[in-house]
Amino acid sequence: MQIRRETIPFPIKERFRLLHISDVHFSRRTKHEKNTRVMQEILDACQECGSVDAICVTGDLVSRHCSEESIADALRLMEKLRKFAPVLYSLGNHEGDWELKALHGLLRNLQEYGITVLDNASTELSGIRFTGVTLPQTVYKNPKGHYWDLEPVTPAMLCSCIGEKGDAPTVLLAHTPLGLDAYAQWGAQAVLSGHVHGGIVRVGKIGLLSPERRFLPLYTKGLYTEGGCTMNVSAGIGKFRLNNPAEVVMIDLSP
Repeated sequence: MQIRRETIPFPIKERFRLLHISDVHFSRRTKHEKNTRVMQEILDACQECGSVDAICVTGDLVSRHCSEESIADALRLMEKLRKFAPVLYSLGNHEGDWELKALHGLLRNLQEYGITVLDNASTELSGIRFTGVTLPQTVYKNPKGHYWDLEPVTPAMLCSCIGEKGDAPTVLLAHTPLGLDAYAQWGAQAVLSGHVHGGIVRVGKIGLLSPERRFLPLYTKGLYTEGGCTMNVSAGIGKFRLNNPAEVVMIDLSP
């Protein structure tokens, strides 16, 4: 497990350190033994990072097709992360494909473990507002389940989901990075995203593919800026990858 270290300028008086984890993708195909190994690698990376102020998990903790065993492993991982720092969790497109009853059960279990679920909701830590946006599934697939003619992320869509930004300095947890322009226009000073899995296959610093079956996606891994907004895209942890190590990102929000 790779630890990537980044600094994002942010309108605060004292440094705030967070860990960004995305796209763990425990599923019906990942057996307990593999889940346990991945879990330990994540925990070891957290231990190596030392003291942090928050851990942000930006969706696809579990896949749309997930066994009961993998769900239990995912909950166990989140429970263990909670021992390091407050854990904030926003939803990805895979959780969005779950039946509502099952999804509500998952979110309820996470809350029972002390996880702050940001499903179109906000919380505040050290004067920073953390807002998690759950975007419509039409951002990820069209109504027929295909990957073309997707609905773009817009400021109006964000306002419909999470309202106006307000005055507090804000970190937006948004699973897909493809809405950076809209996130910046909405007013987020920092964005945490994943979804693209680092481009799945990387050649040097270039990611080749996106989950939307697009070549050379615009955002794959690292920091991207738009106006006064800086977005970190995590390469994630699960799923097939080539020349593309799984990662936990340690980010200093720096005055």
